[in-house]
Amino acid sequence: MSARRIVIVNLTRLGDLLQTSPTIAGLRRLHPGASITLVAEKNFAEVCEAIPGVDRVHRLDLDQLGHLLLAGPGKVSEAYRLVRSWVAELRAERFDLALNFSSSRMSAVLLSLLDVPDVRGWAMTRDGHRAIQTPWARLFATMCLNRRVAPFNLVDCYRGVAGCLDAPDGGLAFTIAEAARAAVAERLRAAGVADGTRLVALQLGASRAIRQWPIDAFARVAEDVVAAGSAVALVGAEGDRPLAAELLRVTTASAGQVVDLCGRTSVAELGALLERASLLVTGDTGPMHMAAATRTPVVGLFFGPALPFDTGPYGEDHVVLHAGVACAPCDHAVRCLDPFCRRTLSAELVCAVARARLAGDWDALDAIATRAGSGPVRLFRTGFDARGLFACRALGAVAARPEDHLRAAYRATWLALLAGEPLPSVAPSGLDTAAFAALRELASEGARLGARLGELAAGDATTLPAIERAGREIEVVERSIAEHGRVHPEVAVLTQMFQFEKETMVGESLAELARESSRIHRDLERSAVCMQALLGGRPAAREVENASLRQ
Repeated sequence: MSARRIVIVNLTRLGDLLQTSPTIAGLRRLHPGASITLVAEKNFAEVCEAIPGVDRVHRLDLDQLGHLLLAGPGKVSEAYRLVRSWVAELRAERFDLALNFSSSRMSAVLLSLLDVPDVRGWAMTRDGHRAIQTPWARLFATMCLNRRVAPFNLVDCYRGVAGCLDAPDGGLAFTIAEAARAAVAERLRAAGVADGTRLVALQLGASRAIRQWPIDAFARVAEDVVAAGSAVALVGAEGDRPLAAELLRVTTASAGQVVDLCGRTSVAELGALLERASLLVTGDTGPMHMAAATRTPVVGLFFGPALPFDTGPYGEDHVVLHAGVACAPCDHAVRCLDPFCRRTLSAELVCAVARARLAGDWDALDAIATRAGSGPVRLFRTGFDARGLFACRALGAVAARPEDHLRAAYRATWLALLAGEPLPSVAPSGLDTAAFAALRELASEGARLGARLGELAAGDATTLPAIERAGREIEVVERSIAEHGRVHPEVAVLTQMFQFEKETMVGESLAELARESSRIHRDLERSAVCMQALLGGRPAAREVENASLRQ
């Protein structure tokens, strides 16, 4: 059924907003003529104006709301009126489809107040409980808790939630105004960068210190770029200006060769500057996604909580270096006392990668990756698979790691269960699949008990003791499933997805709820069968065939 008025809620940063652009393009094809509204945080809403396909941007001033709530009891009523005005304005639009890409309680409350018939993503039940609507949204939430084996890029999860996974667009999109191009060209000329000079951009800052590569290492890259005859542009926000000043202090390159533009460009001008550049060297940042949107090659430096498989630059032929140390990726909220992973990516390595990528020399990049393969650092080349989904392929002759096998198996499993894809040929991984086999048995028992409970609940009221006994038996099985996921991390993706599915169970009667519970247990069984088969555990061929059918 075609929607007429669509709202997308994404209250996060610049990069996350840019990553909605393929979803918006897909929605345009699925719902021609629909009006699309994007709800964004005021500080980052400027980028929304240049995302193709957006009809209206609704800005929420969350800073103002926070100040009111922190000002004390006297300002609570004013905060209430502010939120009430947001809700009234959005409700007046009478949206028939809402996509919530913000995993916050606040966004879920907001969506629950808009009275939209079709809500996908983070929502809330009438009694105030979390409800993550649609399997793709639940998968995204699951992978946020199990990122080491994340099988899909965030962009493709967004597309899955919106139902436009079968409408690939090929990349992020950002429209650059001619005025922004002209302003950037003039600024570069004023700084002594002649037209036609090759420009390499360096994004120095990051949202947190743990995600920031050392300035002395960036200075070494700037010197190498300048020695090769290119100019360097330092890009970033106002808060990155002290980092730029420090780089200019320690570098041997002259000020005329390194141009500090941190905090000196609008969002539109940042896009124009990155479009002008031949390469961006950056961590996992908003400008990285802007470069991907402007089709500028990226050398991405991923360490700490950054992982190339789920937040890598969404496009063709970017190069990502990942410091795959034992504790990677760390939790976003971690306070690391010794973030040694930042130094794992040496300046010499990054210089070599940047030179090879500027030259488009993939043979050299393969050779660099092969030499680095004995350590924790790996190099990846980004692109898309035959289905149009983001793919991050290892460069060089490097042996696969256990998490690589798990990630590939999870990717194939979810495509089978959520998108109806056939399972690929089994490629034995050498991993022990006993934990998946045991989970499969627990799920099968839960499905059997759920079906039995449904039969009892639909029967005579005198079966109450039997109903109570079946309910207790299901509780025992579900506790065992949860414990199994905690003890065996390789199956934690399946047990967490199962938990989110259980949270969204609905039914008008005990019999309906029991049948729904049986279905969810059966889905868990199917996913365990797929994983066991794909990792070389070889369950019966008929079971694999049944598991690959979309349910």
